[in-house]
Amino acid sequence: MDKYKNAKSTKGNKKTTFHIPNELAELLKSWKKQQKVELAKFGIIQSDEQYVFTYIDMKSNVNSPLHADYLNNKMKSVKRRHKELTHATPQKLRHTGATLAKQAGTSLEAISEALTHSDTLTTKTYVNTSNVVPMAVGEIAYRNLKK
Repeated sequence: MDKYKNAKSTKGNKKTTFHIPNELAELLKSWKKQQKVELAKFGIIQSDEQYVFTYIDMKSNVNSPLHADYLNNKMKSVKRRHKELTHATPQKLRHTGATLAKQAGTSLEAISEALTHSDTLTTKTYVNTSNVVPMAVGEIAYRNLKK
Protein backbone atom coordinates (compact mmCIF):
# COMPACT_ATOMS: atom_id res chain seq x y z
CA MET A 1 0.00 0.00 0.00
CA ASP A 2 1.13 3.51 -0.63
CA LYS A 3 0.30 6.40 1.69
CA TYR A 4 -2.87 7.05 -0.32
CA LYS A 5 -4.06 3.46 0.36
CA ASN A 6 -3.59 2.34 -3.22
CA ALA A 7 -2.42 -1.22 -3.74
CA LYS A 8 1.24 -1.10 -4.63
CA SER A 9 2.97 -3.94 -6.40
CA THR A 10 6.50 -5.07 -5.79
CA LYS A 11 9.28 -4.47 -8.29
CA GLY A 12 8.50 -6.76 -11.21
CA ASN A 13 5.01 -7.52 -9.83
CA LYS A 14 6.35 -10.59 -8.06
CA LYS A 15 4.59 -12.44 -5.27
CA THR A 16 6.62 -13.51 -2.28
CA THR A 17 5.82 -16.63 -0.30
CA PHE A 18 7.87 -17.47 2.74
CA HIS A 19 7.76 -19.79 5.72
CA ILE A 20 7.57 -18.47 9.25
CA PRO A 21 8.49 -20.15 12.54
CA ASN A 22 5.68 -21.98 14.35
CA GLU A 23 5.99 -19.55 17.28
CA LEU A 24 5.31 -16.62 14.97
CA ALA A 25 2.40 -18.44 13.31
CA GLU A 26 0.84 -19.04 16.73
CA LEU A 27 1.41 -15.42 17.73
CA LEU A 28 -0.31 -14.22 14.53
CA LYS A 29 -3.24 -16.60 15.05
CA SER A 30 -3.66 -15.24 18.56
CA TRP A 31 -3.57 -11.68 17.21
CA LYS A 32 -6.23 -12.49 14.57
CA LYS A 33 -8.58 -13.64 17.37
CA GLN A 34 -7.92 -10.45 19.34
CA GLN A 35 -8.25 -8.35 16.18
CA LYS A 36 -11.72 -9.81 15.55
CA VAL A 37 -12.79 -8.64 19.02
CA GLU A 38 -11.23 -5.19 18.54
CA LEU A 39 -12.79 -4.66 15.09
CA ALA A 40 -16.21 -5.73 16.39
CA LYS A 41 -16.09 -2.76 18.78
CA PHE A 42 -16.18 -0.57 15.64
CA GLY A 43 -18.88 -2.63 13.96
CA ILE A 44 -16.40 -4.20 11.54
CA ILE A 45 -16.79 -7.88 10.74
CA GLN A 46 -13.50 -9.60 10.04
CA SER A 47 -13.28 -11.24 6.61
CA ASP A 48 -10.75 -13.45 4.82
CA GLU A 49 -9.39 -10.30 3.11
CA GLN A 50 -8.68 -8.65 6.47
CA TYR A 51 -5.15 -7.28 6.74
CA VAL A 52 -3.20 -8.57 9.72
CA PHE A 53 -1.80 -5.15 10.61
CA THR A 54 -3.93 -2.02 10.36
CA TYR A 55 -4.15 1.34 12.07
CA ILE A 56 -6.46 4.31 12.62
CA ASP A 57 -5.37 6.94 10.11
CA MET A 58 -5.22 10.75 10.46
CA LYS A 59 -8.85 11.01 9.29
CA SER A 60 -9.94 8.55 12.01
CA ASN A 61 -10.61 5.79 9.50
CA VAL A 62 -10.40 2.54 11.42
CA ASN A 63 -8.80 -0.54 9.87
CA SER A 64 -6.57 1.24 7.35
CA PRO A 65 -3.87 -1.03 5.88
CA LEU A 66 -0.29 -0.19 6.80
CA HIS A 67 2.00 1.46 4.28
CA ALA A 68 5.75 2.04 4.25
CA ASP A 69 5.55 5.69 5.34
CA TYR A 70 3.50 4.76 8.41
CA LEU A 71 5.91 1.98 9.32
CA ASN A 72 8.97 4.21 8.85
CA ASN A 73 7.37 6.88 11.05
CA LYS A 74 6.64 4.38 13.83
CA MET A 75 10.17 3.00 13.65
CA LYS A 76 11.57 6.54 14.01
CA SER A 77 9.27 7.05 16.98
CA VAL A 78 10.62 3.91 18.67
CA LYS A 79 14.18 5.15 18.11
CA ARG A 80 13.37 8.55 19.66
CA ARG A 81 11.96 6.85 22.77
CA HIS A 82 14.63 4.15 23.01
CA LYS A 83 17.96 5.73 22.20
CA GLU A 84 19.80 2.52 23.12
CA LEU A 85 18.34 0.77 20.04
CA THR A 86 19.90 0.90 16.61
CA HIS A 87 17.77 2.80 14.10
CA ALA A 88 16.07 0.44 11.69
CA THR A 89 14.01 0.80 8.54
CA PRO A 90 12.03 -1.85 6.65
CA GLN A 91 14.82 -1.91 4.05
CA LYS A 92 17.48 -2.30 6.74
CA LEU A 93 15.51 -5.20 8.24
CA ARG A 94 15.33 -6.77 4.78
CA HIS A 95 19.13 -6.56 4.52
CA THR A 96 19.43 -7.97 8.05
CA GLY A 97 17.18 -10.92 7.24
CA ALA A 98 19.20 -11.72 4.12
CA THR A 99 22.49 -11.45 6.01
CA LEU A 100 21.29 -13.65 8.89
CA ALA A 101 19.99 -16.23 6.41
CA LYS A 102 23.38 -16.31 4.70
CA GLN A 103 25.18 -16.60 8.04
CA ALA A 104 22.87 -19.51 8.92
CA GLY A 105 23.99 -21.33 5.79
CA THR A 106 21.09 -20.59 3.44
CA SER A 107 22.18 -20.63 -0.19
CA LEU A 108 22.45 -17.36 -2.07
CA GLU A 109 19.98 -18.74 -4.62
CA ALA A 110 17.36 -19.46 -1.92
CA ILE A 111 17.81 -15.99 -0.40
CA SER A 112 17.59 -14.41 -3.85
CA GLU A 113 14.34 -16.25 -4.54
CA ALA A 114 12.88 -15.25 -1.16
CA LEU A 115 13.72 -11.59 -1.84
CA THR A 116 12.32 -11.92 -5.39
CA HIS A 117 15.59 -10.76 -6.91
CA SER A 118 16.01 -11.54 -10.60
CA ASP A 119 19.63 -12.54 -10.07
CA THR A 120 22.00 -13.37 -7.24
CA LEU A 121 24.24 -10.35 -7.94
CA THR A 122 21.63 -8.10 -6.34
CA THR A 123 21.35 -10.49 -3.41
CA LYS A 124 25.13 -10.41 -2.90
CA THR A 125 24.89 -6.68 -2.21
CA TYR A 126 22.28 -7.43 0.47
CA VAL A 127 24.36 -10.00 2.32
CA ASN A 128 27.67 -8.14 2.00
CA THR A 129 26.67 -4.84 3.53
CA SER A 130 27.02 -3.02 6.82
CA ASN A 131 23.41 -1.83 6.43
CA VAL A 132 22.10 -4.34 8.95
CA VAL A 133 20.68 -4.21 12.45
CA PRO A 134 23.16 -5.74 14.94
CA MET A 135 22.30 -9.30 15.96
CA ALA A 136 21.78 -8.28 19.58
CA VAL A 137 18.85 -6.05 18.59
CA GLY A 138 17.29 -8.90 16.62
CA GLU A 139 17.71 -11.23 19.57
CA ILE A 140 16.06 -8.70 21.88
CA ALA A 141 13.14 -8.33 19.48
CA TYR A 142 12.69 -12.09 19.21
CA ARG A 143 12.82 -12.58 22.99
CA ASN A 144 10.21 -9.85 23.43
CA LEU A 145 7.91 -11.56 20.94
CA LYS A 146 7.84 -14.57 23.24
CA LYS A 147 6.65 -12.53 26.25
